[in-house]
Amino acid sequence: MLKQTKIASIWSLSEKTLLFRILLLIILLLTLFIDNLTQKPMGALYIIVMIIAGFAFKQIKTLLLLSGILTCIYFYLHQKSFLEWDILLYEWTSFFFISFSIRTLLQKYKNQKFNVIQLTTVLAKALDSRDAYTANHSENVARYSKMIAEEMGYTKNQLEDLYYGGLLHDIGKIGIPEAVLTKPGRLTDAEFEQIKRHPEIGYNILKEVSSFGEKGILDIVLYHHERVDGNGYPKGLKGEEIPLNARIVSLADAYDAMTTNRTYRDKQNIEFAIAEIKKSKGKQFDEEVVDVFLNLIAKQKLKSENLEEKVL
Repeated sequence: MLKQTKIASIWSLSEKTLLFRILLLIILLLTLFIDNLTQKPMGALYIIVMIIAGFAFKQIKTLLLLSGILTCIYFYLHQKSFLEWDILLYEWTSFFFISFSIRTLLQKYKNQKFNVIQLTTVLAKALDSRDAYTANHSENVARYSKMIAEEMGYTKNQLEDLYYGGLLHDIGKIGIPEAVLTKPGRLTDAEFEQIKRHPEIGYNILKEVSSFGEKGILDIVLYHHERVDGNGYPKGLKGEEIPLNARIVSLADAYDAMTTNRTYRDKQNIEFAIAEIKKSKGKQFDEEVVDVFLNLIAKQKLKSENLEEKVL
């Protein structure tokens, strides 16, 4: 667990450093923009063109070429001699620096986002690998959650954040003894109390990653076992006090638990799962989320195994 916390801390630090660099560059470019806008309107246009180029092109040679072309245009419009090599080199270098800086920071952002995806996937697989009976559980929950949210009109970014939250919802079980986690029989009260700690354990593992808090992933990890009637854990939240993402994952989690094999029982059929979900509507599960999920199943007429295979 300590290792996972260190990973989260390192990630959070790199994230803040990158944000600081982006802010610094924006301030620099705004300073250039304002100065050129008041004194040399065309200069502001050149800066805007190279900022756009930095977003649009990855190849350094392309940025060098565009910078050269823009420099030629600058010299032509301002009737300067191409023999003024010092000015020519200065303008070319300046234009290239602007586009290259934007391109570099954009690439760092993409790499950073890819690292988040890798970290999320590794943590989820590390959890699922502890128990053969629940292998792929995290991925199933993430997919079901995304299906529900898509029907509810979530945006692409919101769906992505919810999916990651589904992958990580049970990450706190890494801190639960394996003898308890994989026990084939009924848990004792003391063992169940240990299991109930996993939302808070997971929250503490991931809380150093600031983006997980901003994207609602921490809410999913901490609150996915809350019930709308207030009888859940760890906080005993009620109704809309529970974040919507957590209410969605709660249903997806329960559905997958019922329709897959567990150490203590064989999987139930889809009809049993649907009946249980209907019975718990407004008690354990949010009414709107239940309606959306049941309508989704009815509309697509999918069985549990088809839902697992659906590519989202």
